[in-house]
Amino acid sequence: MKTVFRILIALSVAVVMGNVAGSFIGCSPVIPSIILFGSSLIPSLPAGALPMAVQVEIWEKDIEGQLFQDAPFLNYVYNADQYVLMGKVVHIPQSGNPSSVVKNRTVLPATVTKRTDTDVTYALDEFTTDPRLIPNADTVELSYDKRDSVTSEDKKALSDTVAEEALFVWADGLPTASIISTTGTAVVASAEAATGNRAGATRTDLQRMRTLLVKQGKWREGNMYALIPSSMLAQMFPANDVVTATYAQTLTEQERRNGVVYRAYGWNILERGTVLRYTAAGVLKAQGAAGAATDNEGAFFWEKNSLERALGEIKMFQNEGDPTYYGDIYSFLVRFGGRRRRADNKGVAVLVQGVAPAA
Repeated sequence: MKTVFRILIALSVAVVMGNVAGSFIGCSPVIPSIILFGSSLIPSLPAGALPMAVQVEIWEKDIEGQLFQDAPFLNYVYNADQYVLMGKVVHIPQSGNPSSVVKNRTVLPATVTKRTDTDVTYALDEFTTDPRLIPNADTVELSYDKRDSVTSEDKKALSDTVAEEALFVWADGLPTASIISTTGTAVVASAEAATGNRAGATRTDLQRMRTLLVKQGKWREGNMYALIPSSMLAQMFPANDVVTATYAQTLTEQERRNGVVYRAYGWNILERGTVLRYTAAGVLKAQGAAGAATDNEGAFFWEKNSLERALGEIKMFQNEGDPTYYGDIYSFLVRFGGRRRRADNKGVAVLVQGVAPAA
């Protein structure tokens, strides 16, 4: 024990003397190459060295950022993230109806009522990617960029699936009164696997959609959004049209960066390759369902506070140096959900391709 004590004293003196000498000759302070921890001697990392482990938090933030970058329309609905419990369930307390107001009350005593409060609760859906293998990982430098280049397609597929599912949930079950058909001249069908002609989309249809939500009492200037598939948007705003250029010039640079491509008839218009698909009978098709020759494309319209989305837990799973696969394995998980916020379904509508007019 005395020997260990003498060694500790000698090391301490050496460090102090080295630092004093270094202050005179301009050298860096002496840093001991060992760390004393109880009775163990543990080598210290070189100055500036960083562990090579994957920074999971950075990857999870990256997935969240990509989701809203690839699907900017998700930013234009009510955000219920604050009501997510344990990353898996949304729980929102709902106040009951206010009491009745009577003018010049003559009947006394007045009727006593009790407010009945309710709760909105729904589980978030779980979206997961298939595990991705990066082989022979020990022979390359697995920097963030290296991993990102390998898994970028997986993250893109994950964000696309989440966004498409949100659209399906918001549109599913809408009453027929909230679904109207296009009225333009005949155009080639544009839905996946669809054949024949359909009625094209026009700017007049935008006016009709505006009228529909005004009649519902849900028009809120500045809060109205439309997500229109590329084919229908090109019909409404042809490139060689002077009016198209006029609508585009009304936007600010910030609005363009946030995904808005036009503002017309009070609608803030966003574009997506595909939005919704309906059967010839007017039934909404689930995302990923096989296309049919009679399918029709649909555009989605809403008032910002009539829809809700909630983002729960985001996880990256990793198994580095797997001895059975001779590499590193990664996968991702996202919990996400949403709903229409009004029981009467007002404030949400769909424009679907109609039957092509007779030639």
